Amino acid sequence: MSNTKITPSVKAKITWLNDDPSGAKKAAATITIAEAFQVHGVSIVEGPKGLFISMPQRQTTDKKFLEVAHPVTAEMRKAIHDAVFGAYSQTLAVSNQYKNDFQKNSDPAEVKSSQESAKDGELPFEVTSDETENSEVESEDEVDAPIMGQIS
Repeated sequence: MSNTKITPSVKAKITWLNDDPSGAKKAAATITIAEAFQVHGVSIVEGPKGLFISMPQRQTTDKKFLEVAHPVTAEMRKAIHDAVFGAYSQTLAVSNQYKNDFQKNSDPAEVKSSQESAKDGELPFEVTSDETENSEVESEDEVDAPIMGQIS
């Protein structure tokens, strides 16, 4: 017997970007699943094997960390990964452009006016994982999702 599952759309918005390149935590994001459920506190972290996504966590009384929310299927994990890293890439590109514009312009007011398109305190991009919208996955059994993957 075959079950057909539809992976809901996932949107990601970078809510914080680290200005310190030496910091392990590079950014924070909020994800919206199926335009109905939000998860705040998703982090992009640099580890020994590259960048990875860390879902929101809480610390237990015995000092262990447990994820508060996490995907349970490989398909949803990939959809979250694609949306978060898509938003991160676009936000980095805009951030780098702002820095370049600022360095090139002798008048900082010109740079400020180009940045005013983003709301105060907010980064300008929200990205939807194109590959997850309306995608259907056929499976007979629920597959255990791998640990959030690393990217190079």
